[in-house]
Amino acid sequence: MKNNKSSNKPIFNDTYEIIKSIGEGNSSKVYLARKIMDHSRLVAIKVLKEQFLRQDPSAILSVQNEIVILKSLNHPGIINLIEYGDQGVVKKPSGTVLSNLVFIVMEYVGNGLLFDTCQLLGICGEEKARFFMK
Repeated sequence: MKNNKSSNKPIFNDTYEIIKSIGEGNSSKVYLARKIMDHSRLVAIKVLKEQFLRQDPSAILSVQNEIVILKSLNHPGIINLIEYGDQGVVKKPSGTVLSNLVFIVMEYVGNGLLFDTCQLLGICGEEKARFFMK
């Protein structure tokens, strides 16, 4: 297995090489990563921000609900949950280690967000929505 010393990219949980940041919001930052043992397998790693989790008790509940919902869904039109936890570790090329990260790893699907497509199309209606959910 490739270790962090030979990589110029951060390594997440000794399993994924972080390629780049692909999004950020109030609650989390999302990274594009690839599996170290299978570079063809791309994933999205959502790392929850510590300040979001500490802001109020409902923040943790919302993350738990997101995980429960993702675990229960099984549809080809919905991104699959790969793993999650609260002991995530990032090893940076500089040697800095970030630990105890709350994270969700999901399959990566390119071409942007469904939300952005809906915003672009405007009111979509049931017929157009079916096109995306096939």
